[in-house]
Amino acid sequence: MIIRGTIINHNQSFKGEMVFNEMIESINNIDGLYEDYIIPGFVDLHCHGGNGFEVMEGWNSITELSKYHLLHGTTSIAPTTWTETLDKTYSALKGYNEEIDNYKNIIGIHLEGPFINPNKLGAQPPKTIKPDIKFLEELMKISNVRIVTLAPELEGTEKIIEFLHQKKINIQFGHSLAEYNRCIKYMDDYRIGFTHLYNAMSGNDHRNPGVLAAALNKGDFAEIIFDKHHVSTPSFQIAKKSIPFLYTITDSIGVSGLKDGEYSFAGAEIEKQSGMVKIKGKNTLAGSIVTMDKTFLNLLEANCTPQEAVSLTSYNASKYLNEESIGEISVSKKANFLILDKNFNLKSVYLNGKEISR
Repeated sequence: MIIRGTIINHNQSFKGEMVFNEMIESINNIDGLYEDYIIPGFVDLHCHGGNGFEVMEGWNSITELSKYHLLHGTTSIAPTTWTETLDKTYSALKGYNEEIDNYKNIIGIHLEGPFINPNKLGAQPPKTIKPDIKFLEELMKISNVRIVTLAPELEGTEKIIEFLHQKKINIQFGHSLAEYNRCIKYMDDYRIGFTHLYNAMSGNDHRNPGVLAAALNKGDFAEIIFDKHHVSTPSFQIAKKSIPFLYTITDSIGVSGLKDGEYSFAGAEIEKQSGMVKIKGKNTLAGSIVTMDKTFLNLLEANCTPQEAVSLTSYNASKYLNEESIGEISVSKKANFLILDKNFNLKSVYLNGKEISR
């Protein structure tokens, strides 16, 4: 197949003609007027749900929420658990290994908890436990765990970080009240990312710096929710200048795509209105309802260039996961790409060279 338009990568943009099947076979520079843009498919490494489906409801729900986000341009997604017992988490992920070959946009599982600080739960259920290698081993038997969010101040952290490192599973600090030096201790020896930067972490106090300060001062990788509710634009811009491979996530929950109203999430009653979700009766945000195509537009509104927006929505996350076949429009990469109109609105989604019906 052949497609033409303005190709935008993280480091360049040009008018091009792309020949592809499942993979991109060739790209040539061309002349002419083309209104459409071609960008890499979005990569979302932190997503709990969408369109009424949640990861913790089981494999069928995981596939349904992944389809929903695929329609919004997410060609690579890491379905994300929340803090629960081993039995319930195992039940949610059961079926992954048997069925994964049929779902090309699922690239692995992100475990957000249960090894997090009980005093920094956010909207997570109060079912935290100390780091437990056996817990991880059971889930690794039935699924492809790619990322684990944990709080480094917990007893037993050192052993589990070394275990994750040996297994080549990405380690992220989040839902944590750790002190700055505790974070730096591990960052000096391991490749550490950060979960939903600014949210559910100790901050940047000038006398008592914490997780956020470590991320901004020494971090190479961090995820951030840019739905215009979780993080202000000036704070986002500080992070973009400070962290070389900052990448956006949705942290979307099951009510994304549903009408405003009252729902439940992770055992809590929540309210969805005005583009955000909060725990009922509180000012605590409970995940988000944003999609990656909306995030891309938000980035442009925050004065990111199109190339920067591509970095933040695909390239940087692919580098974090060491996924060399995604994240850019290039020969021999997967033909996972999006067509945007002249205003950068999503028109078409291609996954492994096949257009997805929207």
